[in-house]
Amino acid sequence: MRDRRRARPRRGHGQAAAPRGGAPPPRGADDREGDDGGAGVTGCEFGESPDIELYFYGELDAASRASVEAHVRHCAECARRLDDLETIRRALASRPRVDAPPAGDWSGFMSRLTFRLKAEATSASSTSASSWLPPSGGRKTSLHRAAPWLALAATLVLVTIAAVLTLRSRTIPGATQPPAATEPAQPSAAGGDPLLALSGQHLERSKLVVLGLATRDPVHTSSADWEYERQLAGSLLSDTRLYRRAAEQRGLNDVARVMGDLETVLLETSLGDHTDPESLERVQQLIRKRDLVVKMQVIGGSGI
Repeated sequence: MRDRRRARPRRGHGQAAAPRGGAPPPRGADDREGDDGGAGVTGCEFGESPDIELYFYGELDAASRASVEAHVRHCAECARRLDDLETIRRALASRPRVDAPPAGDWSGFMSRLTFRLKAEATSASSTSASSWLPPSGGRKTSLHRAAPWLALAATLVLVTIAAVLTLRSRTIPGATQPPAATEPAQPSAAGGDPLLALSGQHLERSKLVVLGLATRDPVHTSSADWEYERQLAGSLLSDTRLYRRAAEQRGLNDVARVMGDLETVLLETSLGDHTDPESLERVQQLIRKRDLVVKMQVIGGSGI
């Protein structure tokens, strides 16, 4: 009897140990599968490369296209990227082309812009007045904190002047241009290239979109308030891509980079989740991160 009692715990111990000893292998196997799955995504040779987008737009040579096609057949992540690009293309094709507000009335846009500039100027004045207080605890002074906003306000003033002049010149078509017979011939870089001449007009329209987005207050702006900017951004996107390619072919690298940044902002504006209250703020972060307002002003001033 004593031997039997001793035998039972040994058998019970052996039976209980089997599940405890056998449980870790499935967990380890699952962990290894998760690790392999993660490595499969992060280790993708096209993960950080633009080749998938270049393949979609037909900008790769034959060898590179074959390499991407072979890769996409086995990489679900890259195949999904291609599907997303195709979805964007179909969505843009169904959008109406918008080049101006209804009836060409820019008064709403200009009033919002003026209000925003006045608010920035008032904020800059108040922070400048308080900047003479001595700093405490090693913190930055109000002047240091206001410096980026002062720079932005100055930039917006310059861009606003250019936008107003552009709008006034379009109020009476042809009124500011003398007859062709009396206009003296002048050398022009874009004179022999209609595409480059049109890209300047495109850049001016794009400035209005970018500036309108950059000056809105995300806290007090609803999705309906910037519907016009979204529609105009969608209509400008395909032309922006065309001008970017043209600049790349002509070796205008600075222009190509600005057009690439503009394309990213227009894409996020036209196809972002506009029901999300933070959607506008994300677009504004893109504009600030790329310093797009200043870059567009510099490129427009130097000529394309």
